[in-house]
Amino acid sequence: MNEAEQVKAGASASPLLTFLSKAIREPLVHFLVLGGLLFAAYGIINRDAPPPASTVLIDNGVVADILQRYEAVWKRPPTPKEMRGLINSYIRDEVLYREGVAIGLDQDDPVVRRRIRQKMDVMAEEAGRADAPDDAAMQAYLDKNAARYMAPPVVSFEQVMFDPDRRGEVTQTDVTEALAALQAGADQAAYGDAGLLPREQSQANLERVARDFGEAFASALESLPIGTWQGPVLSGYGIHLVRLSARIDGRKPMLDEARQAVSRDMENDRRIATAKVYYETVLKNYEIRVEANIPAAANPQAAQ
Repeated sequence: MNEAEQVKAGASASPLLTFLSKAIREPLVHFLVLGGLLFAAYGIINRDAPPPASTVLIDNGVVADILQRYEAVWKRPPTPKEMRGLINSYIRDEVLYREGVAIGLDQDDPVVRRRIRQKMDVMAEEAGRADAPDDAAMQAYLDKNAARYMAPPVVSFEQVMFDPDRRGEVTQTDVTEALAALQAGADQAAYGDAGLLPREQSQANLERVARDFGEAFASALESLPIGTWQGPVLSGYGIHLVRLSARIDGRKPMLDEARQAVSRDMENDRRIATAKVYYETVLKNYEIRVEANIPAAANPQAAQ
């Protein structure tokens, strides 16, 4: 480059250098540069931040939950095609749910309210979960609630039934004559009417007898003498003559016999008690105002 070209280039560059020199000293430029640096730093720091509300995130937790629900129903993992359909269904549910919440469809909806309340119940019940009770605690619970776990009496008996609808007016006479014959040693097979009920039962608990023969029949077996034909005993099927051969009175079971039921009931009692305490605690944060015309006996404020 000759001297003339250098002079020309210097003259053209001089205004640019002058502009840059002035710009660097401007506060607005400093602000813009600082803002750009802060924006870049925020992007780096928040690279792993949660997605915005408009993003439906399908992460490992979502996939695991979808798989668990599917396998619980179908007892097998989904095929790739089924998995795509399940994920698409999840996305659709999530998008429509968010849109519904955005326009207020969740407000004053009894189904939504009930579902949220049920979830709160579960959370309250689980808050007091503790380790499984030991044998001493379970035995104490069994002793305190012995009546709940009493094993029913067990009976063995034979019975002969007479159907009044079939025999009519002679039913009572037939029953009386059969009772005398049976007490004298006659064969029971020669008496009574055929029916669905078994003529003999061995070591049957009274709860089962009550289901088959009726409460009145089962109740009578608790007081009949053992070893002789007795009657008449009524049931929903007819009139019976009964010979009781054995009866074992009800008893409180040993812990090993009732362990499963005791454990289940203790856990249920714990859940109920924990939920009750939680509700009574949060209820103190609310003022209950009743302004409706409710009878005094039904007014919740009357009990406070």
